[in-house]
Amino acid sequence: MFVPLVANNKPQYMFFVSTGRCGTKRVAEILQQVLPSAYSVMHQTKYARLANILGNMRYYFPVFAHLTEPLYYYIMKKNSRDGSHIISTDPLTSMIIPEALIKSPSTAIIHIVRDEDAFARSIYRFTRTRKKSFIAHNMIPLWQPSLWPLENLMSKSILEKYRKIHRQKNIYLSKRYAENPNYKKVTMEKIFSNGFLSQLVSGFFKHDISIPLADLKIKANATLP
Repeated sequence: MFVPLVANNKPQYMFFVSTGRCGTKRVAEILQQVLPSAYSVMHQTKYARLANILGNMRYYFPVFAHLTEPLYYYIMKKNSRDGSHIISTDPLTSMIIPEALIKSPSTAIIHIVRDEDAFARSIYRFTRTRKKSFIAHNMIPLWQPSLWPLENLMSKSILEKYRKIHRQKNIYLSKRYAENPNYKKVTMEKIFSNGFLSQLVSGFFKHDISIPLADLKIKANATLP
């Protein structure tokens, strides 16, 4: 098991979990700018796509925990600096956080939710403007739970399917992570409201940061609401 060390021998972890299309890329960009080198901020790292598929397999078959948990620790090890606290905003790894980390008081899990209609429209547009996303949603089984290959391309009710996926995954994330002692469910709008993200991070890590309101209003993908 990967256990990074910090000066006080008590590493802390903050995991932002979501269905995707909830602003987590922008959260990562902001935190990478304002936090010092004692923190490693991860977003869509190597092996994250594999983690996404295995996480959706685990959604149906919990026995896959023996594969997903070692992978999560490996991703943490490969993408963090020695001695750093770890923050992950990666939606592709949201389904596979290990049990030991979920139950730890040194972990905070921030569950970001979004209006399901806005999510469905956003993710559908994303598959039409990003080649890799189009391939993933149409060609890779279990890229999303209950999404069939080519359904994104051929179904006339694909927006309803994405609304269903959004509901399914948020129910799963709520049930799985509610036992975390620092679990919070917040809306995407709240995350980007003035002062909330800085207070969230400062309150947990006891490290004061300030995020300008102008930075919170910048979208990571400006053409993709």
